[in-house]
Amino acid sequence: MAKRAATATAEFLIKAPLPVYEGDTYTVIPHEFVIAETAKNLAAQGFKVKQELYRCNMNANIAQGIYHLDYSDDPDMGMMFAWSNSYDKSMRFKCAIGGYVFVCMNGMVNGNMGAWGRKHTGSADSETTETIQTQIGKAKQYYKQLVYDKETMKTIIVDDKTRAELVGRLYFEEDLLNTEQLTLIKHQMHSPKFDYNADTKSLWALYNHITLSLHKAHPKDWLDHQRLVHWFFTQEYGIQPLVLQEEPNEVTENVQEIVQIIQPTLDNIVNITIPREDPIQEIENPFLKKDIIIKIDKPVVEQLDLLDAIKEAESEGNLNHL
Repeated sequence: MAKRAATATAEFLIKAPLPVYEGDTYTVIPHEFVIAETAKNLAAQGFKVKQELYRCNMNANIAQGIYHLDYSDDPDMGMMFAWSNSYDKSMRFKCAIGGYVFVCMNGMVNGNMGAWGRKHTGSADSETTETIQTQIGKAKQYYKQLVYDKETMKTIIVDDKTRAELVGRLYFEEDLLNTEQLTLIKHQMHSPKFDYNADTKSLWALYNHITLSLHKAHPKDWLDHQRLVHWFFTQEYGIQPLVLQEEPNEVTENVQEIVQIIQPTLDNIVNITIPREDPIQEIENPFLKKDIIIKIDKPVVEQLDLLDAIKEAESEGNLNHL
């Protein structure tokens, strides 16, 4: 069983000895390099760090950095950048822009944020820099998506039976929770520690009960589990992806990806009907000036199980993209 991870400092991670793998294609990415590249690229994009959090295992062979950034246009959530790295070949380098909930410091990482992991071979240093730059360069667009996801989750009410089923699936089917986390989630469902500015039976409240339990996840798993939990709920409830535009820095509706089901208002409704074989689904986009119901022709596509993809890629040593 893996030893429980502990909090650390940047200095401790920097001083951790680098392993040597002679005659091996594995390239060690120093924690010091990741920390320096993160600081440089955040500054280059005008982001200031409010708080740095580091965790690692006993000898810092596996480490994690979380940066709460001084950027927010939302009352509930700020922007976060996080990375995970290893010296012992147990995981690839990975990083992501995400959000953190002010009231509880829970993380929020979108499940579909592109290529954000790099294998430790050959030009690992340059690819690590490129990956960090890509994530931070699109930070504001990614953040808009997370805010939209949050607001959508607030509108979805989940009954007790469904909440139990969802948590059970995350444990039994997706293998994203352990028994200690299950106990914590159960306690939070009955007696929440935080007010999430939403109905206590909302999907957003349940989401936070689960991400609160992920505080106990190992640095090796934390980013993947954050990402997969988010993916699980957005897929389960068809939460709408947005087209993220760099210029202008706005979000617009991606009709081809929509499977969102939300109760629309009765005023200012526009119906666009396109024949389809599967049931019509209704969506509401709060970013538009008026509500819109769109009836679209979208075939049912089998969804990729990201957890299985991660396990398969790591077992085969193919760790470039997930």
